[in-house]
Amino acid sequence: MTVWILEPRDPLLVRDGRPFGPDPGARATSLPFPFPSTIAGGIRARAGVDENGIFQYTRDNRDALERLKQLPVRGPLLVQLTDDGVSGQWLVPAPGDAQLFPSTVGKAKDNTALVQQIVPLQLPEGAQTDLSKQELLLVGQSAGGEPGKPLQNSPAYWYWNVFATWLLNPSELVGQEKSTSELGLRGLVREQRLHVSIEAERAVAKDGMLFETSGLEFTVAGPGEQRLTSTQRLALAVIADDNNYTIRPGLAGFAGERRIVTWRRSSMESPVCPDQLEATIRAEKRCRAFLLTPACFKQGYRPTWLQTEATRYGVIVDLKAIVLQRPQVVSGWDLAINKPRPSRRLAPAGTVLFLSLKGSDTAIGDWIRNTWMHCISDDPQDNTDGFGLAVLGTWPEQQVVL
Repeated sequence: MTVWILEPRDPLLVRDGRPFGPDPGARATSLPFPFPSTIAGGIRARAGVDENGIFQYTRDNRDALERLKQLPVRGPLLVQLTDDGVSGQWLVPAPGDAQLFPSTVGKAKDNTALVQQIVPLQLPEGAQTDLSKQELLLVGQSAGGEPGKPLQNSPAYWYWNVFATWLLNPSELVGQEKSTSELGLRGLVREQRLHVSIEAERAVAKDGMLFETSGLEFTVAGPGEQRLTSTQRLALAVIADDNNYTIRPGLAGFAGERRIVTWRRSSMESPVCPDQLEATIRAEKRCRAFLLTPACFKQGYRPTWLQTEATRYGVIVDLKAIVLQRPQVVSGWDLAINKPRPSRRLAPAGTVLFLSLKGSDTAIGDWIRNTWMHCISDDPQDNTDGFGLAVLGTWPEQQVVL
């Protein structure tokens, strides 16, 4: 497995699904973060070019195209680079079961947040909900939670060292006031650009043919949206199983308007599952599964492949509760058949699945190692494309009675 760094030199334009044609006043708006399929297409395109940068695969050579589509990728994830540009610190989507509230101290600590946790709720005896038929529990704040409104503009991405604490022992953060800059980054800054259509024959601007693009600038959206210094660059990272492929580093066009990006191999390694985390999950026989990239499940929010795959290791996985936001919608264009792809709903990154496990310690250990930093979508091609990248965390036995 190789970690590849994708560093945009210009604001990255990863278009949403809204139409963008040659009309006056048209706007091309970027998604908040690229979908895994976009990155998978980019890295496979790099694997398909020769030393002259010419793509070697055509629609007539379907077997070669299918082989190229089987290049497994995991990601993308956000990374904050060091000076060398090939290493840095991982950032992951904020976990859905963490809620941040304004500091209780007052305006003097506007950049400080109180951390609370969302946990499954225990219903009173005889009570039922519309989730009872699906054998799912409601979720809500843990005991002693903050009754106010959550913090606005809370970090959208957490640093891995903070996230690792949340995976292993969330009680170390719950009820504590933390600086939002210590937790992570708010998100990527959107840069607006105004363009004009050029009349090719006369090389002059066409009257009234103005259009606008909104791209992602890989800087931090902090207070005042201050830009990062040259020693604090942001980039995309993708983990690729490229042993049977030749991926060439260098400059290339990518995504909308073929903005220039730099591909380079990274010296970073993907995060590993701590021994203490694995031992705790084996002993307690329950865990939380966190989505680091959006996942596609045939039953909407409920995974099926994850549960059937676990039986291979002698483990029975039972979904007890779930924390998720509104679904994301992904589509695209299939270049092989020159037709649009069907729209699909995704469970967004940051989704948390509360799982109970049945099986021997050895079987659960094997399942943990084969689930950690692997994709858990229902369709094998979605897993190959990077949808549903997951890690595991402990599930402390804490339920609140309604």
